[in-house]
Amino acid sequence: MRDARITLRKDTPMQDDFTTFWNNNARARALFDDLLARCERSAYDDDYLTVLDDYEKEAPDHPHLYIFAARYMLAHGDAATGADYGARAFRLRPANHAVWDVLARAYTALGRYDDALVMQGYAENLYRIPISLNVPPAALTPAALDRLAVALGVASYAPFAICRMSYTPERGLSGRDGLFAREFLPVSPHIAPQYYVGVYAEQEPRMSKSWLIDAVRRTPGAAAHAGGDFTFDIMRGAPTCGKTEIDPQGAEIVLPVIGTADDQKIRFETSTFDNTTWLNPGAPNFFRLSERTAISSDHDYIVGMPVRIGHEPARRRLVLNILIDALAWSVVRERFKEEMPNAHDFFSKGLIFDNHFSVAEYTYPSLATIETGMYPHHSGLVSGSVAIELRPDCITLSERMKERGYATSNLLGEGVGIYNGVTRGYDRLIITTYRQHAYDGVERAIRLLEGMGDADHFIFLHALDVHAEASEFFQFSSSVQQRLPLADRLSAPDERVPSPYLVPNALSGAAFWQGVRDADRALGTLFTYLERHYAPDEYIVNLYSDHGVSIFNECEDIANPAMTHAAWMMRGAGVPEGVRADELTSAVDIYPTLGALCDFPVGAYVDGVLPKAFGGTGREIAFSNSLFPTKAYFLAARSETHTLRLSVADAVEQDGTVDLSRAEVKIYPRDHEGEADHAVDSEELRAFFYPRVREFLRGIDNNGEIFPSPQST
Repeated sequence: MRDARITLRKDTPMQDDFTTFWNNNARARALFDDLLARCERSAYDDDYLTVLDDYEKEAPDHPHLYIFAARYMLAHGDAATGADYGARAFRLRPANHAVWDVLARAYTALGRYDDALVMQGYAENLYRIPISLNVPPAALTPAALDRLAVALGVASYAPFAICRMSYTPERGLSGRDGLFAREFLPVSPHIAPQYYVGVYAEQEPRMSKSWLIDAVRRTPGAAAHAGGDFTFDIMRGAPTCGKTEIDPQGAEIVLPVIGTADDQKIRFETSTFDNTTWLNPGAPNFFRLSERTAISSDHDYIVGMPVRIGHEPARRRLVLNILIDALAWSVVRERFKEEMPNAHDFFSKGLIFDNHFSVAEYTYPSLATIETGMYPHHSGLVSGSVAIELRPDCITLSERMKERGYATSNLLGEGVGIYNGVTRGYDRLIITTYRQHAYDGVERAIRLLEGMGDADHFIFLHALDVHAEASEFFQFSSSVQQRLPLADRLSAPDERVPSPYLVPNALSGAAFWQGVRDADRALGTLFTYLERHYAPDEYIVNLYSDHGVSIFNECEDIANPAMTHAAWMMRGAGVPEGVRADELTSAVDIYPTLGALCDFPVGAYVDGVLPKAFGGTGREIAFSNSLFPTKAYFLAARSETHTLRLSVADAVEQDGTVDLSRAEVKIYPRDHEGEADHAVDSEELRAFFYPRVREFLRGIDNNGEIFPSPQST
C-alpha cells in the first residue's frame, strides 16, 4: 500500500468525450466486487493483496481502498495498522457503515473503548445494529456513555439526547430520552475548555430557571418536546473548587462564573476589598476585574472564558453575522424595499449580492458550509442523521475570529453546530431548538454591547422568524392566525413533512411574509443602534440565508431556485458602498470573504472563493445540491447564463454518495431552469459544464460500489 492523492484519470472515457456526461470505472467496480466476495469468504490471503493493489491503481486514496486494507490488517491481528487505514477511510467517508465497523473492531482491540462505542453507536443509530459489549465494564464510564449518547442521538438537537445511556451489571446498557443540563457536554479532547450547559436567565428570579431545567430533565419526553423549547446558555468553562486567583495581567476583563448549588455565594478578594455576592446557579454571572483577584466559594463553580476589554486597531469593534433562516431571495428580492425597509435602507449603503446560492436545501449542511467554507461532501457533514464531528484541522469561521482576538458569541442559535463541532469557536452559545425570534437576538446583542462595548466582538445571530414549518407540528404567528380568512387559515396540509417538501398554501405563505416583516422590524432596532454608536469603519455586518422555501411553487427538483437562491448582503469596513452585485456567489464564499476583511488565513481545503466585488477571482459556477440520504439526488450547477440540472432517481446512500451512471442531465438558460421545452444542447455548453461539474461530484459518486447494508447481513 502506498499513500496517494486523488487524481483525475485521463483514460476514463468521460474525460475525453463530452457526448456522455458520466461513465463509471468498470474495472474498479469489478475489483471492488472481487474484494467484497473475498471478505465474505474471509479469504485474506496473498491473492487478496494482489487484487487490492490492482484496486489501488484504479482508485487511489479512495475510502473503499482503506476499508479493504483495514479488513486485511484486522484479519491478520494488526489492529494498529487497521485503525490507521480505518481512520484514513473515516476522513474521506465518515458516515459509511463499513468504516464504522473496521474502526469499532480496531479500537476495541487497541483498548480505545470510548472510540469503539462511538462507532458502534453510529451503526445502532442508523441500522439498529445492537451494541456489542465486548469491552470491560470498567470502561463504561459516565464519560464514555455520554459520548455514546451523542452518537445514538440526532446531530442537530444539542444539548438533548434521544438515548441518554447508563450501565449496570444486572441490566447491561439502557437508555432513556433526556438532555445534558448543568453539566459538561461530551466533546473530543481538542475542544477545550469544554462546554458547560447552563440556563439562560436575564432579569428574573434567581434559581428559577435552574429549578425548571432540573424538573424538565427528569420528565419523560424531555427530548421529544425539546424541553419545552427551553433556552440554554452554553459556555466554555473549567470546573473550580475552593479558591482560585485570576490575574488580568494589567488589563481589564469580564469574567463569567456559573454556580452549581442553590443559595450559593461567592467571595471576591482584591488588594482593596473583600466582599461576597449571590450566584445564580446554572446561569452565567458576570464580573468585571481590573486587578489580581482571589475567588472562592463553599461549593464548586464554573469559571468561564474571560472577555478581554480593549480595542485593537487591527480588529473591528464589531463583526456581526446574521443568518435569517430560509430567507428566499428569489421570493423577497422584488419586494425587498417594501417588505424589509430597514434592511433595504441599511444594506443599500453597502453591498447586496443578487445572484447568491446556497449549497444545500436545509439548515444542517448549510450552516456547516457557511461556517467552514467547505462543501458537505468535503467536510463529511452531509446530513444530521448521526453526529459526525468536523475534523480538527478544518478551522471554523468562529475559531478563526477567536484566533484574531475577538470575543465570540452565538447569542441566538439552535443546537445544529454543537455536536458536530461546526460552532466550536464560540465561547458562548445561547441555544433554543425552535423559538429563535430575531427580536430576542437583537435585544441580547444590544445588551452585550451595552455591557462590553469596549471589547472587540464577533457575534452570530440565527433567526427563524421566516422558516416554514408544517401546521401539524408548529404554532403559527398569532398575527397570521388572527388576520387570515378561515379558508386560508385552514389551507395547510394536515400531514407533517420536512420543510423543503411543504407544498404551496395560503397559511404558510402568509406566515412567511409575516416572518419577513417581523425580522426586519427587529433588525431595524439593531441597525439604528449601530449607526448611533459606531462609525461605519468600526463594524462589519453580514446578513445571509442558508436556503429558500418550497411554499411558493410546485417543483419536485429540490435544487430549484426557490429552494437555493439565497440572500447575502454586507455593510461596513472594507465593504463596497452602494453596490448591487450580479456576480455569482455561493454560501462557501462567505468564509473567504470574511477572511479577506478580517485578515485571517483561508486554508487550501476551503472551497469558497473571494468574490470579484472584493478584488477576488469570483466563480464560474455556483453548485447547489441535495445530499439527503434516502431521497433522490438533485444538482443545479449555475453559470451566469445557463444551468446544468442533474438528477438521480436512486436514493442517496447514508454516506452521502450516489451512483452517477444513472444520472439524467439537462442544460437550460438561467431564466428557464427546469422547463423541458427550453432545454438546450451544444458542444460548447457541454465542454464548459461537464468537466467542472464532474470535478465537483468526485466524492459524491460511488461508482456503484456499495457495501451491503448491515440490516441485510
